Amino acid sequence: MYILGIRVDKLQEADIKRLVENQIQENSSLDYKKELSISNDKDKKEFLFDVSAMYNTDGGCLVYGIEEEKDSNNQNTGKPKIITGIEIENSDKLIQKIEDIVKNCTEPSINQMLINELKVDGKNILIIGIPKGLGLPAMVTYNQTNKFYKRRNSGKFAVDVYELNSMFMQNQVLKEKAGKFRRERIKSVLNQESIPNLKVDNSFFIHLIPFSFLDNHIVDFSKAEKDNILGMRPMGTSGWDSMYNIDGFATFGTSSNRNQVTSYNQIFRNGIYEIFTTELFFDYGDGNIAFNGKRMIEETIRCIKEGLKVLNHMQFEPPFLISFSFHNVLGKLLYNDVSFYRKAFQRNDIIFPLIMAPTYESDIYSLMKPNFDILWQSFGFPKSIEIN
Repeated sequence: MYILGIRVDKLQEADIKRLVENQIQENSSLDYKKELSISNDKDKKEFLFDVSAMYNTDGGCLVYGIEEEKDSNNQNTGKPKIITGIEIENSDKLIQKIEDIVKNCTEPSINQMLINELKVDGKNILIIGIPKGLGLPAMVTYNQTNKFYKRRNSGKFAVDVYELNSMFMQNQVLKEKAGKFRRERIKSVLNQESIPNLKVDNSFFIHLIPFSFLDNHIVDFSKAEKDNILGMRPMGTSGWDSMYNIDGFATFGTSSNRNQVTSYNQIFRNGIYEIFTTELFFDYGDGNIAFNGKRMIEETIRCIKEGLKVLNHMQFEPPFLISFSFHNVLGKLLYNDVSFYRKAFQRNDIIFPLIMAPTYESDIYSLMKPNFDILWQSFGFPKSIEIN
């Protein structure tokens, strides 16, 4: 959703003029349109084909109000010729209409667009920023159309069955690569190869992995303090420090004597957000080590929500894969808020499935509830404790 390296909502009048003055050619992520028409069925379909094609390719921008140059056959060349503008009677209503059409007529719904209206020499320009689809491809469902589109540099095209299969396989490949990263990273941390002086007994991890982690979006952490990244509170701590490291940026809490790191939050340069703590577990007495189930759920949800806020601030686009896992916990017990249950972890490591959060507005507790239930069932309870 960038033009000239500038995100859609940050574009200004001068940026649009540069497109025309410098003859910036259309490509797979940039499309010029002289007019915007979504008043009848035919126009709505064409509009939805344009939006979904860009979503299913690399994401990008539709710019309305710019006329293209024509060739000798009166065909568009993809080069901007002149800023013509479009008629906009009520921008709020138009934006709402666009969002409703796209959301209600694509499956899965495309709902993370950015829309920017600008005045350029007194003329209305509308730019629609469309994210790259990193989950399932989006199908146009308007009026029982049921079609998938992608883009080339010169325009959109309906995909065939082979291309469609490749689009669906991309989702599985991303999940496999995310799982591989998680496994290798956990091994590195537990072997104390990543964080100095780390306590690894009774370890608990959470991973937030944007589908875009394989792209070239690399975070510049030189502005971490200015961007308020220092607000990443590690799990189970009231005070914490921060550090830059080879992976990116981290906040961390230490033991009372400050000899060991007991909790940290790490954001990687590719947008992966890792949460680690040993602070969930406590000495229950009689040599028993336990964790409080209610506190574990509450802290997990809090940390995930705070991590998503950081990723949103750093402009990483959803969807996200989210998971948690326990390590070095064989024999440790569950305190289930009202009862101390004597059944212990039967395994040293328990890694729960990756769950997909499609948007920043996703209900995290509802998404994670099946994994919480599996954890409680491993201790003999039918389901996890309910959290309001």
